[in-house]
Amino acid sequence: MMTLLGVFLVFSNLWVWSAGLGRLAEKTDEVPAGSVLVLLGTIEFDQRTGESTGTYGPRIAAAAELARSGRVKLVVTSGIEVQARTMAAQLRAAGVTCPIVEDPYGWRTLDSVRRAQACYPDDHVVFVSQGWHCVRALWLADRVALRASAYPAAFGDGWRPVLSALRDCLAKPKALIDRFVLGDPLTSDVLAHQGNQPHR
Repeated sequence: MMTLLGVFLVFSNLWVWSAGLGRLAEKTDEVPAGSVLVLLGTIEFDQRTGESTGTYGPRIAAAAELARSGRVKLVVTSGIEVQARTMAAQLRAAGVTCPIVEDPYGWRTLDSVRRAQACYPDDHVVFVSQGWHCVRALWLADRVALRASAYPAAFGDGWRPVLSALRDCLAKPKALIDRFVLGDPLTSDVLAHQGNQPHR
């Protein structure tokens, strides 16, 4: 039993990681012009200790860099309400001038991907997060035929980003279970809530 579990963990991680092959842009000009940028949410500070999570700052920096490059026509900040609002405000403070849509219903990566597919089915979507997270978003995007690539943020400093990456090694098998066993259960209704209007 433990051997089968180990094989499943390895297989699922390899399969999900394979979704990123050739689709993780290293430079802004590798992102298709006119893309919709979806910034995947995370918390800025640990709620118990108040310390920086280590992943938030790099995501904001990467999203701001890509948005300022002129390669995207729209930015979507996707997470729980406070994340969506805070990320949008910090992108504005970082000099982003293109329209920003706050998506307060991206409670899970699955929800963020499915909402992007529902709201922007004809666009190319570029996800911004750490690389280990981006590949899972791309794998999920492939399941719903969403044209997508990613612009990975820096890994982050300290031990917290390492812990987040290790947790995602379990989130990848969970993505397969959600898809093939549970039928991709959504936390939010992907079609009922289309998000807020762009903030200019």
